[in-house]
Amino acid sequence: MKISKEVRVGSFAVLTIAILYFGFNYLKGIDFFHNSEKYYVIYSDVAGLTISNPVKISGYTVGRVSNISINQEFDNSILVEMDVDQSIIIGDSTIALLVVDLLGSVSIILIIGDISKPLAPGDTVFARVDPTLNELLKSSALPVADNLQITIRRLNELLSDFRENSENLKKIIENTAEITAKTNAMLGENRAKLTETISNFNELSKSMSHRMEDLGTLMSKYGGVADSLMAIDMQSTLDNASELMKTMNEALVLLQDENGTIGRFLKDDSIYVNLNKTLVDLDLLLIHMNENPKHFFGPFGKSQKKIAKDLEKQANKSNE
Repeated sequence: MKISKEVRVGSFAVLTIAILYFGFNYLKGIDFFHNSEKYYVIYSDVAGLTISNPVKISGYTVGRVSNISINQEFDNSILVEMDVDQSIIIGDSTIALLVVDLLGSVSIILIIGDISKPLAPGDTVFARVDPTLNELLKSSALPVADNLQITIRRLNELLSDFRENSENLKKIIENTAEITAKTNAMLGENRAKLTETISNFNELSKSMSHRMEDLGTLMSKYGGVADSLMAIDMQSTLDNASELMKTMNEALVLLQDENGTIGRFLKDDSIYVNLNKTLVDLDLLLIHMNENPKHFFGPFGKSQKKIAKDLEKQANKSNE
């Protein structure tokens, strides 16, 4: 018998939906191949517990949370429904401890006590919240609240400062806009000059490049001069300098000798005094000769008495 195309498409759709349904529920923790029993727990606060969170015994998963509902008739308590493996025996002293790990995952830990009096499916298990959970909530909430208050206070201060400085901020924005407009106008007016300046700078760069090439040539020539200087016989130059220093030392010894002519002239000041007196007398003689040439160049000259009389007359005229 030939199966129609519509039947095949319908069958494939049903199969796909079934696979998706069972796969989704499997991911949620529902195992269709194991029988389970339902038990209930009542909490005042589930601290983020959700459906499909695990139910464990000694760290081993034996079930899952299948449903969570709120019971407003009893102070908004939370009724949690658990699906526990049918093979697990739950006594009447069993405690369902709600715990939160360091990563924030919430689960229910069943502390199995005496199983001599087992609970029937559908019964309620004693509930308890891990004490560390309340401490964790408090320790997490208090810093958050403090930080929130500090943030709100700082935000209020910031808004207050912003209101006070709004006029200044407005002026700054207006000045910035004005400066930008003036800058754009100035760039538009001086665009040609700016282009010319850039062109001149490029020419200067090219000229500097040529000068660097010339400098390289000059340095190569300087290297040749340095090589030539290195080739000079430095020993002969040093010998000549040593000989010159020796001659200068001998000359200095002669100058320092008090018995020599130059040494006496330098050491004995009487020669200097007599020489200076001679120059003064010579200067007076030349002055007298210049003023009274007749005393020296007349036909027969003048006697000493006539010269004295002339000098006396000159002195009297100068006094009048």
